Amino acid sequence: MTHLPGRRRRAVLPTATLATALLLTACAGGSSEATDTSEAPAEESTVSTAFGDVTVPADPERVITLAESALDVSLAVGVTPVGTTASRGGDTAPAYLGEDAADIPIVATVSEPNLEAILEAQPDVILASAGLAQDQYDALTAIAPTVVPDTGTGGDWQEPLHTYAEALGADDELTAALDDVTSRAEAIAEEGSLDGTATVLRWMANGPVLMNAALMPGSLLQAAGAGPVEAAQLGDRPHSDPLSLENLAQVDADRLFLAAFGADGTGALEAARSQPAFTQLEAVQEGTTAEVNGSVWSSASGPIAADLVMDDIEAAVS
Repeated sequence: MTHLPGRRRRAVLPTATLATALLLTACAGGSSEATDTSEAPAEESTVSTAFGDVTVPADPERVITLAESALDVSLAVGVTPVGTTASRGGDTAPAYLGEDAADIPIVATVSEPNLEAILEAQPDVILASAGLAQDQYDALTAIAPTVVPDTGTGGDWQEPLHTYAEALGADDELTAALDDVTSRAEAIAEEGSLDGTATVLRWMANGPVLMNAALMPGSLLQAAGAGPVEAAQLGDRPHSDPLSLENLAQVDADRLFLAAFGADGTGALEAARSQPAFTQLEAVQEGTTAEVNGSVWSSASGPIAADLVMDDIEAAVS
């Protein structure tokens, strides 16, 4: 397994009271620019975001992450945030990130930030999710410089991660971690053990959906030598509409990676295993299916998640 950069835990400053935080925010005037420009060259950097260039501290110590991928990047480069968002459908940080994320305070859900909790945390910078609404951005940027990746520059899953890493002053560390993951995929491609097609199906309570081949798992499968089925070219959509069991043959491949999501998804997958439409799939008959972590394979994107995906791919071809 790839060894990511060693964690350099940064000092956590005492949390200010809400009144003090409000005063500091008022004094800052909601601006992301430093009031003392004489020290700007040494203490600040500029990051290109979906809302234009944002000035951030050169080495932020109090970071809020409002996207799973931002939390993944932060932990991978050794930064432990002072607040984060709950995982999709949960009330804690994503379980795949383990103990490093378990004790981070939750200050948002997937759909809505808790502005009071974020203000009390007195962040230096906020790393928000791509596609953040203008009104939420305006509220967050009044608290601290807010970094939102620009997703209009292409479909490369790594690009938003670099935006977060640049805001943390750790893009070189992120690049090294992603290069290690890519090297693992290329080693499999050289062996030819993943030749053929591969499909990622996310199984939920109402049935399976086909994941877009451009997402992180599909991209790594292609780097490892597998080709996607034609139906997995979904443009900007993360996944297809739910498929009926009778339609599974349309997305059959030499290898199937089954990402059950939640208890209901796991139950639906188990029920499907006995159905003829499932048992007649080529990958099922050839024994080339693999059940993988649904939260990692269908909704995560970051160097730690990518490392786990490569663990599963390597296990599938070993």
